[in-house]
Amino acid sequence: MTRSLRTVLLSFVSLAAVFLTISPAAAQRAPVDCGEYAGVVCQGFFTDEAGVVDDPQRIEDAISRIVGHYGNPIAVVVVQNSRGEDPADFAADLANAWGIGDPVEENGILVLVSLDERRTEVVTQDGVTVSGSAIAGSARSFFAAEDFEGGLLAIVGSIEQALAGTLTEETDSGGFPFGLVVFLGIVGFFIYSIVGRVFGLRRKKNKQLREERESLIDADLARLEPSGNDLPRYERYAEPPPSTADIPTNVGLTELWRVSSGDPSDMDALTALWSLGLVDVIDRDRLLKETREPLALRASDERPLLENAVQEAADAALDVDLDDEEEFESRRRELNRLIDSLRPHRVAAARRRTGDALIVDLVDSPIGQLRITPLGLAVADAAPLLDGDVPLSESVNEYRAVSTEAEAKAARLERLYENLPDSTARPAVAAALADLDEDPDSAVARYERVRAKLADASAGLEADGLDPAAIAALLLMNRNERNTRQFLSAYERHRDRGFDPAEAVEFALAGLLTVADVERVRPVTRRLGLPISITAALLDRRDDGPEVFERLHEDLAEYTSGDSSRTIAGVLAMSLEPSQAMRRWLAAREALHELGLVGSYADVAAAFGASDPRGPRAFALAYAAQRRALSDSSIDDADRFAPELAHAGTSKQTDTWTGDPIPEGISSFDPFTMFFHHWVITRGVSDSYGWEPVYGDTSWSKDRGSWWGGGGGFGSSGGSSWGGSSWSGGSFGGFSGGGGFSSSGGGGW
Repeated sequence: MTRSLRTVLLSFVSLAAVFLTISPAAAQRAPVDCGEYAGVVCQGFFTDEAGVVDDPQRIEDAISRIVGHYGNPIAVVVVQNSRGEDPADFAADLANAWGIGDPVEENGILVLVSLDERRTEVVTQDGVTVSGSAIAGSARSFFAAEDFEGGLLAIVGSIEQALAGTLTEETDSGGFPFGLVVFLGIVGFFIYSIVGRVFGLRRKKNKQLREERESLIDADLARLEPSGNDLPRYERYAEPPPSTADIPTNVGLTELWRVSSGDPSDMDALTALWSLGLVDVIDRDRLLKETREPLALRASDERPLLENAVQEAADAALDVDLDDEEEFESRRRELNRLIDSLRPHRVAAARRRTGDALIVDLVDSPIGQLRITPLGLAVADAAPLLDGDVPLSESVNEYRAVSTEAEAKAARLERLYENLPDSTARPAVAAALADLDEDPDSAVARYERVRAKLADASAGLEADGLDPAAIAALLLMNRNERNTRQFLSAYERHRDRGFDPAEAVEFALAGLLTVADVERVRPVTRRLGLPISITAALLDRRDDGPEVFERLHEDLAEYTSGDSSRTIAGVLAMSLEPSQAMRRWLAAREALHELGLVGSYADVAAAFGASDPRGPRAFALAYAAQRRALSDSSIDDADRFAPELAHAGTSKQTDTWTGDPIPEGISSFDPFTMFFHHWVITRGVSDSYGWEPVYGDTSWSKDRGSWWGGGGGFGSSGGSSWGGSSWSGGSFGGFSGGGGFSSSGGGGW
C-alpha cells in the first residue's frame, strides 16, 4: 500500500465512523457571527476566503457533526495568504480574534490553509492534544494535486481520528461494534474518495476549459475597440511651422495667455510661438473631412443589428457544451465574421467623436486654427520663473534642457520600478538610484550588491525589524558600498550597548562608531530637537554649528514653525554659510510660491532649492519640469519624487557643492544625502525629530492625495520607519470567547 493511499485511508476511517454513528440531529449549528480578523470574515465552522471549494456546505456539515459529537469548537479556514505574518502566528491570531474554544475547557482547534505560502497550520488551546503535523500531512498529496476539496475532507477526517484516539471503546456508536464501524468506514470512504477525486478532477478540467474559452471570446471582442492608430491626432493635421522667429519672452508669454483665453491678436507673436513649437496651426478642414463617417456607413441601418448579433454570437459560443470543441470553433468563426462587419462602424463613430473634441479645442487666430502644444503648456506653467527680457527662444531652450533631463530621470525611475522588487522600500530606493547612474540596470546591479552584503553579513537587521533595502540605498548614495561591514559592526555594537534598533541604525549611518561619539551628539540632539544624523553633521561641519542653527531657527520662526522649522534650520546650517542661508531659502520659497506650491511642504522643498548649487530659481524651474515629467509617467502618484529628483544633489555619488567624489567612510557624508535621509525616512519613527508634520501636508498635490500622509518611502506606516509594524486590535465576538491558542504543528505542500 502506498504512503499516500495509507494517508487517505487513515484520514477517512474516523470521518466515516462519524457519518455512520452520528445522526443529523446531533450536528452542531455553526455560529452566525463569529468575527473578522485582518480582512478574513468568519463564515462558520468552514471559511473559504480563497474560494477553492465548489461545495463549502459539504465540509461545513462534516465539521459540524464532529463538533456535535465531541464538543470541541473547530474552525477550518482557507486564505490566499497570511497577510505577511508567519502562517502559524496568523492562525493563532485568527483563532484568538474569532474567540474559538471554551475559556474554561480550552478545547478549541483551528486549521489554517494558506495558499500563497503553501502551508497548513494547526493551532489549539491547552486542553487539546493533537498532532498538527499529522493533520496537515493528511492533506499534502491532495493539495499538491490542487484537489483542495479532497484535502480539506482529509483534514476533517484526521481531526476526527485524533479526537477519537482520546476516547474509550465505550463511546456510543449506535449499537455497532467499534471494529465493524471502522471497517465500514474504510470501505465506504475509500470508494467515496475515489469517486470524489474523479469528479473533482473533472470539475477542475471543465473549469479550466471554460476559462480558456472565455479568454478567447474576450480577446475576439477586444478587436472591436479602436486603437490609437485608428483615431485622429493633432500632429497629423499640423501645418509645417515657419523658420524660427523671435520676440521677447514677456511678449510671447502674454500672447500665449491670449491663445489660452481664446483671444489671440498679435500676428508676429503668434508666428514666433508657432516657429518655437509652443502652438500648432491645424488644418481644420482636413481634420473635419477625414473624421466624418463615410456616407455608406451613415446611410446603413445595419449597425444596431450587428451590435445585437455580436452579443448573441458571443453568448452562443460560450453556451456550447464543453465536450464539443468543433461546435465552439464554428460559433467562434461566426462571431469573428460579425466583429469584422461591426468594427468599421465602431471605428468611424470613434473617429467622429474624437475629431469633434479636437475641433472644439481649436482657437481661431490671424494665422489659422491654433492649439497650444504640450511644450507650450509647460512653458506657460513655468512662466513666473522665466526672464521676461531675454529672447523667447532662450527661455524655450532653457526649459527644453531641464525638461529633457527631467524626462530622462522619469524614464529611469520607470525602469527602476520594473527591476526592483515590489516592497515598502521600493519608491524611495528607486528615487535614490535614479541619480546614481544613467543606466538603470547598472544602478540596480550596484544596489543589489550592497543589499546582498547586508543580507549575508547580518540576519540581525531583519530580526530587529529593519529594512536592509532602505539601508543599502543610503549607503550607496553616500559612497559607502565598501563600508557595509563597518556599518554592521557599528550597528551591532550599539545594539549590544542596549540601544533600540531605530537609534542604533541612525548612529551607525551617521558615523557614530563609539560610545564617546554617541555621547557627544545625543545631548545636543535633545537640546536642539534635531535628527541624530543632522546633528552629527552640524557638529562635524563647523565649530559653531549649534549657534548657527539656533540663529537660523529663530529667523525661520517668522515664516514657518514646528519640527519642519528645526529640520530646515539644521540643514541650512549644515550646508550653507549663515549669511546666504536665509536669503537662498527665501528665494527658493518665493519661486515655489510662484508655481502655486505653498504650505509646510513648500517650506521644506525650498530647503532643497536653497542647497541646490544651481541656485533657487534654477531648482524651481527643474522642479516644474520634473513634476510634469513624473505626472506623465506610468508610476502612480510619482510626482511626489519631484523635489528629490530635481535637486542637483549627489548625482553619481559626487558632493553637492564641489562636484568631487564623496569621501568614502561612513563618518563622512554629503549634506544632501542626510537631507534625503530625513526627507524620506523619518516618517513615523517613534520619539524622533524628523519631519512628521510635513507628510500630512497636501498643498503640493492639489487634488491628489499626498504621499507623505500615506504609505511609502523607506518606512512602514507605524513603529520604526526602518522596519515592520505590529497589529493591535480588540476582540471580535466569536465561537465562545476562547483564547490562548498556540501552534501544535503544521506542514508545507
